[in-house]
Amino acid sequence: MIKFFQKLKAKKGFTLVELIVVIAIIGVLAAILVPTMLNYVTNSRVTSANSTAASLKNNIDTFLTDADTAGYGMKQGSNFSTFTIQVTTTAGVPTWAVNTVSNGTTAFKGPTGKWGATAGSATTATNKTVNDTAEQLLAIELCKLFPEIEQASIFVSLAGGKCMAVAYTADQSAVMAQTTDFPPIVATTGKWDETAGYDWDGKTDGVNDNGIIVGTAPAYVLG
Repeated sequence: MIKFFQKLKAKKGFTLVELIVVIAIIGVLAAILVPTMLNYVTNSRVTSANSTAASLKNNIDTFLTDADTAGYGMKQGSNFSTFTIQVTTTAGVPTWAVNTVSNGTTAFKGPTGKWGATAGSATTATNKTVNDTAEQLLAIELCKLFPEIEQASIFVSLAGGKCMAVAYTADQSAVMAQTTDFPPIVATTGKWDETAGYDWDGKTDGVNDNGIIVGTAPAYVLG
């Protein structure tokens, strides 16, 4: 027993200086790695948002093609139009609300009131009817195509029969202002205005001044 206690007494622990050195090393590593990891997470979220914006753009383009075939697509030329979409979820059921399209009576062909007459909203249970407006039909289409999106604010720009630009964020469902929260667009072409010098938050493309992650298609990467 005596030898056992003598062995315990002979064992050495960490000295105070050693502990301080270890803590200092951990602090230095944390100071280097934490910002790197945070940037990695932010960049991953921006990449994901850009991918969703691109998918939205492609499917809206397909819808416009189908609308043109059905006789109520956009007129060719520089007939510029914009609209916003708001996605909210209640009790696990997402609702897509496509707000009234601008220049609905001048930028589109087909029956009067098909576009720009009223906003349209839909859940996955909403079915199409012959009297639906184009906004309503688009809401139904997107809601069924993107069931994984439960919260979003989306800006869409159209021109010449095509979807020219889409901005998307899942950080909030309230409709954001295009002039301040999303990159600017050229009012005649509907494309992102690359001469305006929009610098996001001044640090990271895809993060606006309010710290909201915004995906864009085509990707707006000017800093």
